[in-house]
Amino acid sequence: MTSSPDLRDRFRGALIGLAVGEALGAPAEFLSAAQVVERYGVIVDMVGGGCHELTPGQTTDATDMALRLAESLAEHGAHDPEDVMRRYRDWFEQRPRDVSLTVRTVLLSYRAGTPWDLASRRAWEILGHPVAANGSLMRCAPLALLYYGDAGRRRKASLDESMLTHFDPLAGWACVALNDLLVAAMQDGLRERLPAVAASLEEEDRRISAALLEAETAEPEEVQNSAFVVDSLRTAVWANLRAATFEEALCTVVNLGDDADTVGAITGALAGAVHGEAGIPARWLAVLQLREPLRAVADRLAALAGV
Repeated sequence: MTSSPDLRDRFRGALIGLAVGEALGAPAEFLSAAQVVERYGVIVDMVGGGCHELTPGQTTDATDMALRLAESLAEHGAHDPEDVMRRYRDWFEQRPRDVSLTVRTVLLSYRAGTPWDLASRRAWEILGHPVAANGSLMRCAPLALLYYGDAGRRRKASLDESMLTHFDPLAGWACVALNDLLVAAMQDGLRERLPAVAASLEEEDRRISAALLEAETAEPEEVQNSAFVVDSLRTAVWANLRAATFEEALCTVVNLGDDADTVGAITGALAGAVHGEAGIPARWLAVLQLREPLRAVADRLAALAGV
């Protein structure tokens, strides 16, 4: 692979876009679409507030965990699950303002002495086998960067990373799909390669394959920002297929409300891979609080990937 400034800009866009999507969507979290309109009109700017009382441009767990994953990958040059888990534990010890029930249960179990490779199963048992949520999907984008040129290692790392917190393999296959699509998007092939990515997952989990194909033809009333990993993936892909710009994709998703910050993060990562950092509105970048650390680690991953 040869160096490409445009490609490196897309590496940056994927991580920064993730954070932008989370920050933009946070005020709409847990609101219905109608309630978003009542409170904000249409969200087009970083307004802050919401249930976590954020300042404009502030992010929460999706960006925090993605950044820690990215820093681990950059330091080790590979996915080291044990190191990643330690970083998540250290972050959790700082008492972040937003941690999902699944991730919280995993990290409490790990902190109490459960081995890192058993903690997600233990949490799954404690919580009563919960439906696969989007907590690993929201943070997995750094793996697409490090393993940009190695589909096999990218797939394995995506599954391993998801399993750290989400024992249901459905969540892992969603991460595989998203990371394959991030690479396709960085190569201007999101729409063209979507059917092939879907076909490659049909034997692994037809729910993921079907969700990708449904995203091509879904009507607005057929998508939702639920925390169920299949819904989150479908919405993020759908928004990027129908949008001409980064801004259009993100505004479409966050104004749906519900799990707007997390689905915003997933959508933003994919939109950033399509449009690059250069395609993210300057008014959003100006207030994004973690832009520089994300940009720096994206460049480190690009160098490791030979970009």
